[in-house]
Amino acid sequence: MKKLSLSLLLAFPLFASAQTLQVRNNIIDLGQVQFMQPVTATFDVKNISNAPIEISSLYSGCNCTQVGFPVGVIPAGTDFKVSATYDSKQLGHFQRDVAIYVKDQKEPTYVTVKGIVVPKVENYVGNYPYSIGGLLTDANIIEFDDVNRGERPVQDIHIFNPNNQFVEPVIMHLPNYLRAEISPKRIGPKKEGVIHIMLNSSKMKSLGLSQSSIYLSKAMGDKVSEDKEIMVSAVLLPPEPRLDEASLYRSPRIQLSSTTVDLSNIAKGGKKKAEILITNKGKNPLEIRSMQLFTPGIEVTLAKQKLNAGESTKMKITGYAKDLSRVKTRPRILMITNDPRQQKVIIEIKK
Repeated sequence: MKKLSLSLLLAFPLFASAQTLQVRNNIIDLGQVQFMQPVTATFDVKNISNAPIEISSLYSGCNCTQVGFPVGVIPAGTDFKVSATYDSKQLGHFQRDVAIYVKDQKEPTYVTVKGIVVPKVENYVGNYPYSIGGLLTDANIIEFDDVNRGERPVQDIHIFNPNNQFVEPVIMHLPNYLRAEISPKRIGPKKEGVIHIMLNSSKMKSLGLSQSSIYLSKAMGDKVSEDKEIMVSAVLLPPEPRLDEASLYRSPRIQLSSTTVDLSNIAKGGKKKAEILITNKGKNPLEIRSMQLFTPGIEVTLAKQKLNAGESTKMKITGYAKDLSRVKTRPRILMITNDPRQQKVIIEIKK
């Protein structure tokens, strides 16, 4: 049966004891693998000691993974390759750890091959309208809406390599509440991949809106620049209150005259104003605990943040053409309130 061979050269070294071996990438993610079609991951290794060595064995711990390594003496400073071939006979995710043993050394160096075996390899069917960091993508923003503390949602960005050589994409400047995985780690010319962006809401510091700029590059070591930017926003909701019918009846209740504002057709360099009336239709005081903007180009003022039963206040909104013309994401206003029915209120801005 024909085997697929993938050779990866990535930048994270792994050292064996006594600094004998250096692996350019100790984990290879093969992405989707066709069922019953063996696939080979090739690891680039270097003898970084000052003496010749011999590889005594590679141990995978499973007949499903066959290994390959050079026989004989490997001089000091020499590059060589070891391989792990997975038989792909079982559907689903797989991860195999392979131990590389050097003669006369007790501690091995570990490498890992992983992926997912599928009945049929499914390629993304769609467009790549954005150019980011020398790659083409289907999105340039990520939005995690309505996230509860403890949840870990995932969103994907599909990427396409338009170049004539292999690329090894990386995501830079990730905040501690975001994690990114790129599969496969090495993407061939005119081939596709996917970025999995994972949000750990437990690490978000405050309720409401958190925003970050992360950067996609086609190679490790590239500098951060605007053309590599991906905007990520996440809205962390307050804990849902547990109220009986009587408490719910007495609770505050927010009412807005509109949840959309038209700030389109502003003259070049000009500005446009709008107003929204906010009323407390409930029994207890309404608190607007926070108010945040998703984009620049908007100015918002609110006369009162606490409204007694039956009281109203005006939200005054001003849009500036110069700034709104440059924003990538949807302009919106976010409010967090103590209304148990509407803890999160979004006002959409049409630009």
